[in-house]
Amino acid sequence: MKKILFLFLVVHSLLLHAQDDYISWSSFQLQTDLTDKSVLSVKPIFRHNENLSRYQNMSVDIIFKQNLGKGWSGQLLSRSWFIPDSDYRHFIFFDIANTFGKNQTKVTNRLRYHWAFEIAGNTDLDFFRWATNISFFNKKKLRPYVTIEPWLRADGIYQFQLIRYEPGIKWIFNEKLSLDFQYRIEKTINREPDNQVNVFVINLLYKI
Repeated sequence: MKKILFLFLVVHSLLLHAQDDYISWSSFQLQTDLTDKSVLSVKPIFRHNENLSRYQNMSVDIIFKQNLGKGWSGQLLSRSWFIPDSDYRHFIFFDIANTFGKNQTKVTNRLRYHWAFEIAGNTDLDFFRWATNISFFNKKKLRPYVTIEPWLRADGIYQFQLIRYEPGIKWIFNEKLSLDFQYRIEKTINREPDNQVNVFVINLLYKI
């Protein structure tokens, strides 16, 4: 109960500074074990903005994750974007992560290289992204967590330009099905004008 209250206070403090417009990322993820240490997932993501009333775009993630042992893991994520009245865009994310835990608390630190492809004149930025996730485990099916992720620009200019705050909760229905919900606050840093994006992120995961 104390952990749920902690998560509520984090969300409340972020909402005090939130703007009016809200965006949603809604996804359905299919996951299968390739071996006892490797996992493959496919995840289409649909986005809506203008207070969730207008379809914005969609993307498809293909994710390969490998357990490296002793709390370490690696991941390769390919994201293809399909944007109405715009050109196709593509990103590759390379991850290395370490997880450790004590009692009912688990901490994961992840370093991600965010590589943007230049397609049809679209020049997206490259970043190094460091995410720290703290999650709380118990015998119940609800698992609260919070993530903080600063983004360091890495395309010749090395400067922190964005940060995400992501309190959330995971609802585990059974061994195969779970629902993840988070409220994401995304703020620009060292960029003009200052901007904040507020996103509801919902993912339904099914293990085949």
